[in-house]
Amino acid sequence: MSVSTRSEFVDFIVPLRERLDLYDPTKPSSDQPKNDAADVAKAIPQGFMDAMSVREQVFVGEQGVPIEIEFDEDDQRSFHWVAFASVPAKHSSQAIVTADGHGQNKQHISNSTKIPIGTIRLVPPPHPPHPTPGSRHTIDALGGDLRKDSIAVHDGQEGYVKLGRLAVIPEFRKAGISRLLIDMALAFARNNPYQVMPGWDPAKLESLRLQSDRAATIDWKGLVLVHAQVGVQKVWRKYGFETDKSMGSWDEEGIEHVGMWRKLDISAGRRRSKVWLAGMGSPLGSP
Repeated sequence: MSVSTRSEFVDFIVPLRERLDLYDPTKPSSDQPKNDAADVAKAIPQGFMDAMSVREQVFVGEQGVPIEIEFDEDDQRSFHWVAFASVPAKHSSQAIVTADGHGQNKQHISNSTKIPIGTIRLVPPPHPPHPTPGSRHTIDALGGDLRKDSIAVHDGQEGYVKLGRLAVIPEFRKAGISRLLIDMALAFARNNPYQVMPGWDPAKLESLRLQSDRAATIDWKGLVLVHAQVGVQKVWRKYGFETDKSMGSWDEEGIEHVGMWRKLDISAGRRRSKVWLAGMGSPLGSP
């Protein structure tokens, strides 16, 4: 059974690519002058700003990650999901206009508003080599102290997607939001394996292959990686991820991390998505 990637209380953002050139990583999502001054059609969608507001509260505010590195180059090519909650409006009611069966407008008064409470992202291949055990690894760095050998689960050749930036604000951490977001992201990848690839132009694909993990292929067969904080491994195990002990552990911004893997069965998604194999571009465009 597939899981929808968008609902009334979950927003789905496709890769925004150059639209995120307007984002200033040194400032919070609520203070983005370049974006505020941009043409509406070229501005960054509010859904991405909502995702960043959750990440800022959790990773920057709670865990002390410097704000200037919370936003990274992978954000431009990632799929994002944002969960919302309906909460009572603090100051005033909202008027919502709807049409009845006769085409007449009716005004309803809403005493609630939606706020972003959780987010997750899925990063397509290619990826940099895996961190060296015991190293101090800059989040999603393309260089640095990185291992060259294969590991137990990943042979250094098979492409994989990376799930990460899972964050839920404190008031909603026992409400099943993490499960909702993880299930939606995995269901999307499972059902749309060709859509998580970075593009279909042959020259571009070959260039990406050469840039990937020691010239590894970027073809994806269902392998999913998370860089999990040591203290939340049990959370990821609930969703079928297993710790790869051969990867050891490493430091990311003062927090010890390990690698955890899961293999999805994407055979049904491959059959449904064959139409995209002959496509000339990505089936998803920026909103």
